[in-house]
Amino acid sequence: MYFLLRYMELFLNGFILTVILTVIGLSVGFVIGILTAIGDVYGGKILRILINIYVEFFRGSPLVAQLFIFYYSIPTLFNTIVDPFTVGCIVFILNSGAYQKGYIKGAIEAVYADQMMAARSLGLTKWQAIRYVILPQALRILIPSWTNEFCSLTKSTSVAIAITLREVTTIAYIVAAQTFRPLETYAFVGLIYFLWIFAVVKVLDIVYKKVRIPGFGEGVA
Repeated sequence: MYFLLRYMELFLNGFILTVILTVIGLSVGFVIGILTAIGDVYGGKILRILINIYVEFFRGSPLVAQLFIFYYSIPTLFNTIVDPFTVGCIVFILNSGAYQKGYIKGAIEAVYADQMMAARSLGLTKWQAIRYVILPQALRILIPSWTNEFCSLTKSTSVAIAITLREVTTIAYIVAAQTFRPLETYAFVGLIYFLWIFAVVKVLDIVYKKVRIPGFGEGVA
């Protein structure tokens, strides 16, 4: 695998782009997930319908199809040119936001009824209860699901090859085509994904153990 050393700078740049796409998708998608989850749980009927249309589209269609729609179909419709990096970020944000909405809604509902009643009995308004009581607990419960979303989105960024983004999998495709050694090339990229995901998941596991709600989810003896 020594031949890969000649392409190490390309792999590094591809890995950095993969990390950037993942971080942007997760972080902004997290904000969208919180807003849509709150809207779904506490909003009116029309708002819930709109949120569910958005969620079902991004959860129910292939990610590569979403990239094609935003990169090829919509710009063609409006006779414009778009930057592939911008499109990639938008699609990964909206896709991750749709999935995170489901995780966050489930976490909110896990603590909603009793905690809301207790907060209101102490004189908090509905929105104060959501901000200071419901969300802090829900976000702690959310960490394991958020860890899964990180793993999924990191690997999903590989489909960015469809819109010519040179993330790490695209670099592997280029190197394999030039060297005619796909086995070693893709094995190396698989190792990169594994080490990156493994390290982040271990960190998130440590964080979860420190902030988890004692007794939550544990069986009763």
